[in-house]
Amino acid sequence: AEAMVKSVEAAGLTMLSYHCHSLHPAGVSCVGVLLESHISFHTWPDEGVITLDMFTTSSKPLLPALPEIERLFGVPRVNAETGEEEEPVSVWSHELRGFRTDEERRANVYDDNSDLSNWITSPLEVTKKQIVTVKTEIQQIDIWDASEREDLPSYEDGVRLGFGPDDPRWMQHEYASPTRLLFLDGALLAIADSDAEFHESLVHPGMFAHPSPKNVAILGGGDGATLREVLRHRSVEKVTMIEKDAKLVELARVHLPKMCNCSEIVGSTEVCFDDARVELVYQQPKDYFALNNLTDIDFLVLDGTVPETDREVPEHWFNDKKFVDAMIDSLSENGVLATQVGTAPTILDPRADLSVFRHRERFINSLEANPKIKSIFIYEEAHCGFYEPKAFLVACRDVTCRRHWYAETDEIDYAIYDRIGGLKDGKPSLVHYDGATQRSFQAPPRAWETVYCRREPEPFECAYRGLDKNAELFEFDPENEEESSFEIRMSKNKETGEDEVGVYAKVDMPEGSYLMPTHLAASFEVSDDSMENVHANTQIEGVDKATVIEDFIDFIDTHGHPSIQEGSGKNYVEVGGSFMMRISEDPEEANVRRWIPSHPDGGRPKFSPVYDRHRHSFDVFLVASRDIKAGEEVVKPVGLWDI
Repeated sequence: AEAMVKSVEAAGLTMLSYHCHSLHPAGVSCVGVLLESHISFHTWPDEGVITLDMFTTSSKPLLPALPEIERLFGVPRVNAETGEEEEPVSVWSHELRGFRTDEERRANVYDDNSDLSNWITSPLEVTKKQIVTVKTEIQQIDIWDASEREDLPSYEDGVRLGFGPDDPRWMQHEYASPTRLLFLDGALLAIADSDAEFHESLVHPGMFAHPSPKNVAILGGGDGATLREVLRHRSVEKVTMIEKDAKLVELARVHLPKMCNCSEIVGSTEVCFDDARVELVYQQPKDYFALNNLTDIDFLVLDGTVPETDREVPEHWFNDKKFVDAMIDSLSENGVLATQVGTAPTILDPRADLSVFRHRERFINSLEANPKIKSIFIYEEAHCGFYEPKAFLVACRDVTCRRHWYAETDEIDYAIYDRIGGLKDGKPSLVHYDGATQRSFQAPPRAWETVYCRREPEPFECAYRGLDKNAELFEFDPENEEESSFEIRMSKNKETGEDEVGVYAKVDMPEGSYLMPTHLAASFEVSDDSMENVHANTQIEGVDKATVIEDFIDFIDTHGHPSIQEGSGKNYVEVGGSFMMRISEDPEEANVRRWIPSHPDGGRPKFSPVYDRHRHSFDVFLVASRDIKAGEEVVKPVGLWDI
């Protein structure tokens, strides 16, 4: 009863009366009536358990009383077998009850719609410890340690504790380290255990989309993890970090040391904030951009929470087109902007501008509308530790960033080696991002395409999300003339009199039919860089001419074409029967076109998950542009693959 009374006092509440009685066959039950509601507890001595419920209608928060409640009721128990005192374990849940308006619920960080509630205060199965809670003039900052009862030791736990291969402790929860979580105004911003997966995905795809980023700006990022990843790049000469809350940086130094640790980065300092290349500015990013003419930024990264709500949030930078334009204006001529854009969509989502993702859609629309932005990429990462995959966006001022974005796995791996290198101890700098990871980012998941194509009016390319199942396929099989739909004939050129090869239809081919799809799918890809290297090798003095290489170059020049993805630096070379089709300057004579026609607006859209997902198909497949009769020659037009 005394513990109950003192618990009420610790919570700043008023006890009116209480009653306690013994339970049969053992235990005690107490109920107290409060001016603000009630408190009750029950004991199970044999099990060593006390359950307590405190309910209040007061506006005073109950969480500050939790440590005192744990002290008063958490009586240590002596293990009967070992005689050792056992540390009490508390399992608790904090819930908001009663009636609140939507606005009041949104304003309360402990509302059951908040991340803080869903991850920490509400679930009983989570073991949690409050590290610090601070309410500044700008926001409430919460840092917690948490683990679930089913969590098992990690690899790092096993190494730290010296587990052997057959150690039974691998399967025991008590040896699992908790993870540290950072919340801003109730929204989960960072998870220490998986912060590398998140921040490497946020920073490095955009950084490597730029040939050599020197001048970097970070909006937000007070935990230091984004700054840490930026400072890994040896090309970086200056970083301007604009954080609205100095208290967050102060707390990160003390309570999030892993996230702002640059001690192993060659040329940096123990704490990332202290690196000589870093200028820390404590100001609202919008105000900073309004007062400062920030220019020539090679890489601008936005690191903050993303609104996912049906209400308007005009103050957020996603919804401020003027601010978005100001950020774009601050970029250098080949500058890159990167940001996380919230939870990844699903194929069940409605049109983006009608959903909780309307703010993200508005931001993308602002980027699309700005003439200085030439290309936008969307991608997602499922290993960031959040309940659902996180989505990210990269926007470029120069279309040639597609060349870096679509780079091969080995190119990215070499770029990481060349620009980042290893840590001081020789270990790899990055634990998640590499060439294979970038390869997975190059084609966004299908849900992005599905939701994009729910735009009104429907984007032009959405009609080409898959091959037309009603269209016929006509193949060329030189080893089986009876089954082949095409034949090769020799004829005399009317103007030159020289022999030339032609491809002729053996059967009627309706307009829209796919021509030689198997052969065209076998087209090989060669980059501009590879072609430059091959050309250069033929020019080396003192080396005998390699006729086979020169013939190869001639073949590519004759039968290859650049990708319709402008700036990608990719070329596709036809190696099947299609390369023998004659090319005509007479549009009336031509009867072949590429599968996806030229976009009505010219080129391809800056942002299009459809083009990103089907770029190879768009670059190789051909269809009949009109009905082709049996016996008619199949002819390509000049400029077939022009953008």
